[in-house]
Amino acid sequence: MRPRWLIPAGAGVGVGVLGTLGSILLLSFAPPIGIAVGVALGAGAAFVMAPDRPGHLTITAGQPDDVAGVLKEVQASCDSMELTMHKLRSSPLWSNTDVDDRIVGLIRAVRNLTTMPQVAARQRIDGDVQMLYVLGTDYLPTIVNLVIDNDRMHSTFSGNSSRAQVEENVRMLGTQVTVLAEGVDHIETGVVRGTTQSVHEHAAFLQLRFEQTGSKSVLDLDTPFASGPPAP
Repeated sequence: MRPRWLIPAGAGVGVGVLGTLGSILLLSFAPPIGIAVGVALGAGAAFVMAPDRPGHLTITAGQPDDVAGVLKEVQASCDSMELTMHKLRSSPLWSNTDVDDRIVGLIRAVRNLTTMPQVAARQRIDGDVQMLYVLGTDYLPTIVNLVIDNDRMHSTFSGNSSRAQVEENVRMLGTQVTVLAEGVDHIETGVVRGTTQSVHEHAAFLQLRFEQTGSKSVLDLDTPFASGPPAP
C-alpha cells in the first residue's frame, strides 16, 4: 500500500519551502529568520494534515443475554476496529508488512459471520455464538490495542535496534492473527455444515493451534468461560 504519511510530509516540505522563499523575497526577512519561519510553517502544515492517532479500544465487559444482542455488539466492535485500523495504516510501520491487511481481513471475516442467516437464526447463545462474541469483542480488540502500542513505540523510537524490536513484535502479532483466523474459519465451517461446537471445544482448538505454531498466545484463552454462562 502507499504510505499515506507521505502526504502530510510532502505538504509540510512544500509549505516550508514556500514560506522560506516568501519570507525572504517578499517580506525582506534576513535568511536565518526566513528559514525559521519556513520551518515553523512546514511543521504546522504537516501536523494539521497528519492522520489522527487513535486511542485504545475498550474491551467489552458483560455478554448480552440474547443472540441478537451479541451479534449487534460484535458488529459495533468491528466498526470501531476498522476505523482504528484505517487511521493506523497510514504510518510508516505498516508500509513493509501485510499484518495490518490481515487484521482488517479478519475483522471483516468476523463481521461476515454475524450476518450469516444460520447464525442469526440461533435460538440461544451456543458455543459458536459465544466464541464469536469473544473473538469480536475481546481477542481482536486486544490485538488491535497491541498494534496501537507498537505503532506508538515505532514513531517514538529513533534507534535502529528499538525499531527492529517493534517490527519483530509486529511479526509476532502476525502469528496471533493467523491462529485467530483459523478459529473464525473453524466456526464458519461448522455453521455451513449445520453443526455447532461448545465454547470449550473452540477454546481447545485455539490452544492447540498456538501450541502447534510454537507461539505463546498474548490472549487470555480462559476468557470464553468468563464472558457469559455456557450454553446448556
